[in-house]
Amino acid sequence: MTKPAAQTQITLRLEGSRAELGVSLSDFESFIDSFLGALRDFDRDRREAPTRKSGRPERRAEAVTAFRLVRFEPGSGIATIEPELVSIHEQEQLPLEEIPLSLENLLAMADEIDAGAVLPEPVTDALAKACRAFGADGSIAIHLPGRPRPTVIDMARLGHGAPIGSEPEREVRSVSGRLHLLDVEPDKLAIRTSSGVDWTCRYPERLEPKVKQLVDKLVWVEGPGRRVSSLRGTMTIERIDVVEQGDQSMLFTLERVPDSELVDQQGIEQPQGLHSIADPEWDDERDDAYLAALLGK
Repeated sequence: MTKPAAQTQITLRLEGSRAELGVSLSDFESFIDSFLGALRDFDRDRREAPTRKSGRPERRAEAVTAFRLVRFEPGSGIATIEPELVSIHEQEQLPLEEIPLSLENLLAMADEIDAGAVLPEPVTDALAKACRAFGADGSIAIHLPGRPRPTVIDMARLGHGAPIGSEPEREVRSVSGRLHLLDVEPDKLAIRTSSGVDWTCRYPERLEPKVKQLVDKLVWVEGPGRRVSSLRGTMTIERIDVVEQGDQSMLFTLERVPDSELVDQQGIEQPQGLHSIADPEWDDERDDAYLAALLGK
């Protein structure tokens, strides 16, 4: 059953200094070519196929970019597109999915961007070129069906430009965070820190058995690395270790325990006073020694 158009329509809000009075046809053409190129290379990378392919797009590459323009509104540039159904012959050559392949691929790319993941270089380069079609400050907001907030793409988010007040590119030697992605070919993993920075890391073959055991764990890695933007970094790992997390013992509880219950458990029948916690062997001489130690004498 075909879904209603309203459930599959995507709105692209195109903004930038070159789009304030509308979008020129040449700029719109440049955007379309670059945006479709990003979608093709994103799908190829997911399948571990070669990216940046030249020549006529193969059948699947045409399928993942099968959208048609159904509306273009004024106000910078607001384009509404929807998936285009492939022919029966093409359906026989491609996997049948619940949603069109073009929409599934776009949703997957948006998920990666929203999660702050590091996209393949050919994809970020193509998306950056698509943004630049509307000026150095160009941006693309993708309003997807069923999602309350748009996916926003701009130069800073792609790592092609740092936002105001961000740290400049700098070298690092160690990183800690959750190992959330592992690709054994070609020996690549990704670590997301508590501050949201995603580190794409290469590791030597000798570490592969250890790396496989650390997926979805907090890890500490060491090696030459470089933070290239507020959300991205790269590193060549020389050492990796798990970050041990302490277990919460029965000494602590998440819920507050009434004082009366604690008194009963500990056998307290009356106020203890300070003398109950004092060392009976503590004297003035020890006071003087303690004070001297604090003052470094």
